Amino acid sequence: MKSTKNNIESEIVNEFEKIKPAITRLLQSESENKELVLRIGKSKSKNTNEVTINPTILVNSLDDSKLERIDLLIGTVVHEAIHSMKEYKINPEIDYKNYENDIEGLNDIDDVLEILAGPFGKYIFELIIHSLEEKYFVKDFKGLSSILKDIYMEKQLRINKLNDFNKFLSLLFHNITNYIDIDLSIYKKNVRESVNEAVKLIGNLNSNNIVISEIIDITIEIVDICRRNNLLPDLNNFSLGEKREITDSMEETIINELGNILIPSSVNVTTGNTLDKFLGEFSNYASEEIIDLMDDHVSKLGAAETIYLPDGKVSNLVSTEIPNNFKYLHESGFSTYNNLLKEWNLPVFKVTNKIKPYFIHNKKRQRISGYDQGDLSPHVPLMLASSRYERMYEQKQRLSNKSYAVSLLIDGSGSMLEKKKDEFYPWSMAAGLVGASYLSQICHELNIDFELAIFNRGFVADNGENEVDYLKRKMSISSMLNSTYGSNAENYFNTTNHYFVKSFTDPWREKYNKFIGLIEFSRKLRDSIENINNLEEIPPISMFERSTNVDERNIMYATNRLLNHHSDSKMLVVLSDGMTRGSLIDLRNTIKFATKNNIDVVGVGIGERGTWKEYINHTQIFHPEELIHSIVNITKDILIKNIKEKSGAA
Repeated sequence: MKSTKNNIESEIVNEFEKIKPAITRLLQSESENKELVLRIGKSKSKNTNEVTINPTILVNSLDDSKLERIDLLIGTVVHEAIHSMKEYKINPEIDYKNYENDIEGLNDIDDVLEILAGPFGKYIFELIIHSLEEKYFVKDFKGLSSILKDIYMEKQLRINKLNDFNKFLSLLFHNITNYIDIDLSIYKKNVRESVNEAVKLIGNLNSNNIVISEIIDITIEIVDICRRNNLLPDLNNFSLGEKREITDSMEETIINELGNILIPSSVNVTTGNTLDKFLGEFSNYASEEIIDLMDDHVSKLGAAETIYLPDGKVSNLVSTEIPNNFKYLHESGFSTYNNLLKEWNLPVFKVTNKIKPYFIHNKKRQRISGYDQGDLSPHVPLMLASSRYERMYEQKQRLSNKSYAVSLLIDGSGSMLEKKKDEFYPWSMAAGLVGASYLSQICHELNIDFELAIFNRGFVADNGENEVDYLKRKMSISSMLNSTYGSNAENYFNTTNHYFVKSFTDPWREKYNKFIGLIEFSRKLRDSIENINNLEEIPPISMFERSTNVDERNIMYATNRLLNHHSDSKMLVVLSDGMTRGSLIDLRNTIKFATKNNIDVVGVGIGERGTWKEYINHTQIFHPEELIHSIVNITKDILIKNIKEKSGAA
């Protein structure tokens, strides 16, 4: 049973999608950046063209509020975007010039403020920046200003319940932004006087042109004001241990209390993730890291597989293992898998037992006859009398060295993960994986060599990375490729990908957990990771983009592997919900090439979008309940045909 918070988050995500276009246009207009995009997610975006809204922030904004939900969402999303769009490039030689003797060797703004203003200076510094940004952005939008005013008015009554320093920070924010009129007379004298003195210092600042050195100067003065009025302790009067204890306690209250007074955000003082958007000299190292990531990515493409289609066309394909972290979904995946079998009425053994004998039969050599085929038959007189001389020599049925190899390909595009109309869960990819699990289990039990892979087109995931690492690398490389390769960046960014769940040589048992984890994700999507507490274990689920698969490349790649396999009989099964976005002629020619080389190619269409007439052997299903029976029937037909053509039965 999902928690109420998860349900709320799911609802909010849907509502966010409705208001996103209008807010995106507003942000693009104000930032004069037509490339800016707005998205929802829990990872940080390193791409300056992307503003990422954390859904948890939106949920928190609704807590205990009586305002209209849509107003709260608009206000919170815009508020978050305002403080996400801008970064500040710090030049130590200019911004730290007045204090170079005090901070010699330091470039990180966090360290600089620690030395110059103590442990609480960073909160004052960022609150000033935060207030000025909001004041400048909102001033020309009366409707938006009205929404934010209502949100802050509702929170205003809580200010007097805060400790003195947090009261000061809240009142300072409102005096800068002027959303609401503050009656300072109801607050204690030391708080009131501190606010009045601080406002005088800030009054001459230009919200349109923030100068970092000025904010540092004012921060230092305001810290002194707060100490003088006993809003902040003089830490020089305490031992080292006492300093640490006092600092930790106060920082915790700042984060917790201001989160209830100001609009929740991931980029301001209310979360404790301070100063993330103030980039000093250390940003050079980040740039170097991004360049390294891009170089590694380009090198990976250079080492990609070269695919030659039957008509001579050449393309590249990146082959890698499906990321390891999907194994962390296996525990709930087993339950999901078994529930799907019941929900879709898929009797595993009853159905698969219908196909096993045909695989077994294909692995045997039947009674073989001919002049040079073995021992003299005991029925020679009868053969001579009936003029059936070719039957004089025969060899009894026995097991042969004949072997089978099966390659299973599953479409991994985003459309396979989409919910159909009026459906609570998507089923296309989950059904494809369940179908593959039937054939895989048969192959495993009969000791038939098989491989299983997922194919798509998009930014390729690394085997060892998690969701945060994947998105960070993707955004970093996207930005760097655009600045380096311009219009050709797309050729390096999105690739034809072939993710092996299991290769021919991999033990099935070692890969089974990852496979089951894929079933869990494909059925429940982002809900599948809600029980993973360690962010390092979350698989890169964003790798399944809505993209344009070029099926013939992956089919050709699998065909080449089957041709190089030592087996006598070979089968290639493709499970997908659509047709190639490449060339139907190329797809047809690739299938014909495989067929001429004695590979049985089977196309299993899932849903209504695909047309499967290009496949010589094809079937199409419209409901998951039809899947296994369809796969079994078409596979059985192929095996029977092979028995008739190749067995040499007496």
